[in-house]
Amino acid sequence: MRILIVDDNRGFLDVMGDLLRAYGYEVVLAEDGKQARETLETEQVDLIVSDVFMPTLDGNRFHSYVREFLGATEIPFIFYSGYSSEETQQIVNDSKIDFFLSKSSPVEEIVGLIERIRTSKEPKEEVKVGPPSGR
Repeated sequence: MRILIVDDNRGFLDVMGDLLRAYGYEVVLAEDGKQARETLETEQVDLIVSDVFMPTLDGNRFHSYVREFLGATEIPFIFYSGYSSEETQQIVNDSKIDFFLSKSSPVEEIVGLIERIRTSKEPKEEVKVGPPSGR
């Protein structure tokens, strides 16, 4: 599964990228919605994980760009934010393929959600979520 991660906090972006790579995912990084938009001009992804509040092009506007301009209505979005208010969640919850997590969510919760999304697109099989092997 190829995942685009979008976050203006470079440290958080790098940590998320490293964690998801350790779980075997292919990861593409973008530092804001504008860079993510440019990335999608040349890259195909199966899932987008995006911060909500970013300068230049925030997560919600980037989401609208992907859905409306690109017509990519089937790419699941996982939004995350340090602000977990109901208002933030309502901004980003568009449909059954959009999800919201707090930035403080444990990595197992993030990976578990990604696995549920991945397996919902594949034939049913047992999903085991745990730390990467060899660690």
